[in-house]
Amino acid sequence: MEFRPFTIDVPQAELDDLHERLSRTRWPAELQERGWERGTEVATMRRLVAHWLDGYDWRAQEARLNRLHHVVATVDGRDLHAIHERAVRPDAQAILLLHGWADSFYRFAHVVDRLTGRDPAVGPDEPVFDVVVPSLPGFDFSEQPDAGTVSGAQSAEVVASLMEGLGYDRYLVHGGDWGGVVAQEVARAHPDRVVGLHLTDVPFPNLFLVDRGTASEGERAMFAAVDAWGETHGGYVGIQSSRPLTLSYGLSDSPVGLAAWLVDHFGYLSDTLPSDDDLLTNVMLYWLGNSIRSSMRLYNEGLDGDWGVEAGGDSGDDAARSGGEGADGAWSGGEGADAGWSVRIDVPTALAVFPRDISQPPREYAERFFDVRRFTTMPRGGHFAALEEPQLIVDDLRTFATELG
Repeated sequence: MEFRPFTIDVPQAELDDLHERLSRTRWPAELQERGWERGTEVATMRRLVAHWLDGYDWRAQEARLNRLHHVVATVDGRDLHAIHERAVRPDAQAILLLHGWADSFYRFAHVVDRLTGRDPAVGPDEPVFDVVVPSLPGFDFSEQPDAGTVSGAQSAEVVASLMEGLGYDRYLVHGGDWGGVVAQEVARAHPDRVVGLHLTDVPFPNLFLVDRGTASEGERAMFAAVDAWGETHGGYVGIQSSRPLTLSYGLSDSPVGLAAWLVDHFGYLSDTLPSDDDLLTNVMLYWLGNSIRSSMRLYNEGLDGDWGVEAGGDSGDDAARSGGEGADGAWSGGEGADAGWSVRIDVPTALAVFPRDISQPPREYAERFFDVRRFTTMPRGGHFAALEEPQLIVDDLRTFATELG
């Protein structure tokens, strides 16, 4: 596999163009909108755009990111961007960190040095790791695959090839959101390589494989929470699955529109909203890579096919990778066949459940799909936990690695 070093170096003309677009922002007519109820809060967006114009320093962020070691690998003829940071000790285990949507590799910006041991607060006896953080295919600086080929399983093969090319034959995998889907598929396809699987949620498509008639009380509460979320916040899944191109014209042309679309998810899925600089750097990676359309392909192609599994139907691996609306039209699936036997992954697994995430799955739900060795209910934090509460993630990863031996 071919690797070459990569430095983030955005031409000044692109930054000038961005500034000019921001200065001409046309704001929507306001209808006494209340907070985040109908979308990204107006006051938050006005504050962010003002900071973007007059306070945010991309060059400083660029320099901070470039202190990390970036590479581009050629995988299946396409460029794949990744951060690859070696630990401070040579006996370190490797860990693969996988982001989702509406985030990017920047989700892990505050955990890399803590995991490698370069953060001076890391003690000499604490576990450290070689850290690999790819940009998933079609995100940021990674090229997108051919049309019709994007899925969690396809992305899993790409990142597994990356790890093999870097010389790692055994490693931990961590992910959340779509990163959790990809992490699950790496463990499914390569259980001999994955020492342990660490997730911040049970991957979304798994919801549609559970027969609600077999659900525990805790699982029924989770299904109700997911259904409620689908009614109030899940509209983006439908449009990104069905009409992504139409949406992308506006988001690719308007930086404020792009920011509002992405930041909305941080607003209602965070206990504490990340800093303005963190929010804007994440948006900048989408903007500078012009990757919003290609990032949606996981929804448009990765959720394509049969939405849900009817009772007595296929409950195999292909169904686990499709996802979608269940037979009864509910967000969390219909009367699907119990998937516990055919889609179970026997790699040792840890779940870190955060209170502000979409739902809080009970342990018995996770055990339908995984060999759960560790299950942690976190005191605070949300969907983008590594960005919001990096130390909680780092501590849980270290403890899990230690427990695995």
